Amino acid sequence: MSAKHTTYFKLLEALKEGCPICFLMNAATHKLMDSFLHENVNDAGLRQEIKNARGFCNRHAWQLRKFGDVFGQAIVYSDLMDSAGKELEVIKNLASHKKRPKKTGPREICMFCKQEKNVEERYIPVFWENFNDNDAEFSSHYKNSFGLCLPHLNTALAKCKDSESAEKLIDIEKEKISGLITELKEFIRKHDYRFSKERFGSESNSLIRTIEKFIGKKGV
Repeated sequence: MSAKHTTYFKLLEALKEGCPICFLMNAATHKLMDSFLHENVNDAGLRQEIKNARGFCNRHAWQLRKFGDVFGQAIVYSDLMDSAGKELEVIKNLASHKKRPKKTGPREICMFCKQEKNVEERYIPVFWENFNDNDAEFSSHYKNSFGLCLPHLNTALAKCKDSESAEKLIDIEKEKISGLITELKEFIRKHDYRFSKERFGSESNSLIRTIEKFIGKKGV
C-alpha cells in the first residue's frame, strides 16, 4: 500500500469522528506525547528542541500533564527551569550594566504545535485531491459526515486552487450548518417549560456538535 493510499484511508476513516482534520491532529499529537514520554524523554536532540522553544505552549503543556508520566516530565522541566535561571542571570547582568534587557520567549514553536501543522499540511491536500476527483466513496462519506469545522474549512479553502470545488464544498457545509441550526432551535424549544415533557431526539447533543463545528474539537 502506498503512502498516498494509507493517508487517504486514514482520512476516510476519520470522517466518522467529527472534523477529520481535528481528529487526525489529536491522534497524531497524543501518539507523539506518548512516545516522547515513554521512549524519547532522554533524547538529547529532542530535549534541545524543547529548550529552544522554551517548553510547550500552554494547551499542550497541560495535555501532556494528563499523560501521567511525572518522572519524564520532571526531567524535562528541570532542564527548562535550569535554562530559565541562566537566562535570567544574563538579563540581570545586562540590566546592571544599564543595557536594555532582552525579552525572553521561544525561538521555535512547540513541538506538538509543529506536529499539528504537519498533519494539516499532509491531509488537506489529500482531501482536495479526492474531493476534486469526485471520488464516489469519499464524496458519499463526506456528504454524510460532520464535515470540517469552520477553522479547518477556512484553512482548506485557503489552499484550494479550484473555485468550482471551493463553491461545491461551501454549499455542502452551508447545508450542514443549516441542519445544525434547525437542531439547535429544536433543542431550545424543548427547554421551554411548555414543551418540557417532549423527549429529546438527535438534537440532544446539537450544542456540542455546534461548538465543535464553530471552533473545532476540544484541545485542537
